[in-house]
Amino acid sequence: LGVLVTVLAAYLPARRAGRVSPMAALRDSGVPQDGSAGRVRAVAGLVLTGGGALALVMASLAEEAAPGAMMLALGVLLTLVGFILVGPLLASVVVRGLSVVVLRLWGPVGRLAERNALRNPRRTGATGAALMIGLALVASLSVVGASMVASADRELDRSVGADFIVSGDMGAPITPKAAEEVRSAPHLAHVTEYRALDGVRVTLPGGEEVRHQAVAASPTYAEDVRVETVEGRLADAYRQGAVSVDEAFADKHGLSVGDEVSLRYRDGDAEPLRIAAVTSKEASLDGGVMFLGTRTAETFVPESRMPLPVLMLGKAEEGQESAAYQGLKERLEPFPQYQVRDQADYKAQLREQVGQLLNMVYGLLALAIIVAILGVVNTLALSVVERTREIGLMRAIGLSRRQLRRMIRLESVVIALFGALLGLGLGLAWGSAAQQLLALEGLRVLEIPWATIVTVFLGAAVVGLVAALVPAFRAGRMNVLTAIATE
Repeated sequence: LGVLVTVLAAYLPARRAGRVSPMAALRDSGVPQDGSAGRVRAVAGLVLTGGGALALVMASLAEEAAPGAMMLALGVLLTLVGFILVGPLLASVVVRGLSVVVLRLWGPVGRLAERNALRNPRRTGATGAALMIGLALVASLSVVGASMVASADRELDRSVGADFIVSGDMGAPITPKAAEEVRSAPHLAHVTEYRALDGVRVTLPGGEEVRHQAVAASPTYAEDVRVETVEGRLADAYRQGAVSVDEAFADKHGLSVGDEVSLRYRDGDAEPLRIAAVTSKEASLDGGVMFLGTRTAETFVPESRMPLPVLMLGKAEEGQESAAYQGLKERLEPFPQYQVRDQADYKAQLREQVGQLLNMVYGLLALAIIVAILGVVNTLALSVVERTREIGLMRAIGLSRRQLRRMIRLESVVIALFGALLGLGLGLAWGSAAQQLLALEGLRVLEIPWATIVTVFLGAAVVGLVAALVPAFRAGRMNVLTAIATE
């Protein structure tokens, strides 16, 4: 695969070189001076970019995840290839815009750097493309990661009414002794126990039996976790002899409030229960499960089979949140396998987890950025070799060694910023489309991490400076007379 990619990458340059006539090759530095993008290439790039943008919009508007994901992948591919093809055309426009802000502050040296960057737009576009790809991935993943955190924060604020959540390491159940310590903690208005009943056998009104996930909890769970309903009230499902079903389950089996189903857990007896509520399929917390009260569960779950609580939720007395939090921590000190967290702790933990995941991905993308840096180095080194005689003449008429090195550094910076600008713009579009698609799965808040975007853009300038170190040093060491005599 590596050999094939290398051969394909060399095909177009080799074909272009083969079309150069011998007389043109002998003239000046032996390279064609026409660096403008071909019309066919530009038109193809614009068409692909437009098609990719349309695919991204369609992915954003998709109502189902599978076709939306296909449109997103198609949009990413088309816009990426389109930007690579249209890169030389964009280089002529973007570099001039960046030059007004960055290069012209440096006077004549800055203007020389601008003209050198514009001398061969095709080369500038190809060089910036490598950096563009890496930074587009960084930007898109940053948008998705920030949107994940923002969506979870909003969902916690909107859906979780409990002040504290007690849980075990790796989902370990809470032992009776630890549960008693939680219940006896001071300044708590109430404590809710959450038990997961896996593989409950549900007998439908028609006699069909299916398996489903159920949650047995205290009636206060309806206050601690606000689950949306499309029919009935969730609080009614915690009454004796009642249960709730989720919307998808109800639609599939034709159930509604008032219908009767029988539940059986493992080797226990079947218990007929009345459906008191239908929870929304849009619910992101505990979506797709049946809710019932703990006392109701005790009627069909044998005592020896009753699962231990995997979560305990606590609500503090009015104005006693800090005291209750401290009291819970003290009560659980003998049980290091259990943690008590408030909403702020959960949000911080989520940010840390997402940050760790993104850092791993960024580490891999750093390799692509290193390759892009080498591309900028090669471009500048080749440019210096091609301009050896020109550099000698500029040095002869008064350009200092320091100004020469600054010119090459500025040229490198503007090329790097060109790639960064395209990459970040592309990445923001990808990330925004991905967030809109993931809204189907609960990622409903679009969050643009502007601090990260600005940092990456400024970091691209640093990348440009680093890439210019060796070419600028070599250009500064040229002998003026030898450079002028170069054919």
